[in-house]
Amino acid sequence: MTEPSPRGRPRSEHSRRATLEATRDLLHSVGYDRLTIEGIASAAGVSRQTVYRWWGAKSAIVAEAVLDGVIILPGGVDAAGGSIAGILNAMGASLVAPENAALIRALAAAAADDPSASQALYTRMTGPTHDVLMASIAEGVQRGSLRPDIDAEVAADALIGALLYRVLTRQDSPPDYGDRLAVTLLGVLPGRV
Repeated sequence: MTEPSPRGRPRSEHSRRATLEATRDLLHSVGYDRLTIEGIASAAGVSRQTVYRWWGAKSAIVAEAVLDGVIILPGGVDAAGGSIAGILNAMGASLVAPENAALIRALAAAAADDPSASQALYTRMTGPTHDVLMASIAEGVQRGSLRPDIDAEVAADALIGALLYRVLTRQDSPPDYGDRLAVTLLGVLPGRV
């Protein structure tokens, strides 16, 4: 039994790539809030209908551009020798950069709209940071520098959630916000873990 052929014209790889690259360029130049399907289509040299046929929303285009590597995510977190507060401060500084903050808001919208995009974005972005924080917290508990009753997974959720909350609500994060988070949520003395 043969499978039915897809309806409509097949997706043009050239047009798809042009759309993703136009999205990247416009995201950097005008920001996510002013990014429009019409603007993307015009910059990519494709019709609006083509863009709407392939993607349901601008957030879906941004998510695909990230997943295809057209848009590079903010730098990852490296746990080598870093304190929990240091990891949080580095993550906070990366997320509040204007181009990164706009990207994070776009990805949050994409994740809310599409479960498969959500899982892919978690795997490539949030998951590795979550794992680094969980390992650092678990190590701190094991060394005795953190309370023994701290649940590393829940603590990592809360720490990342606090940083993302500030980005999504467009609040600045002071340079020492990671220190303050670690002290408040984990009882860590600055410079200890």
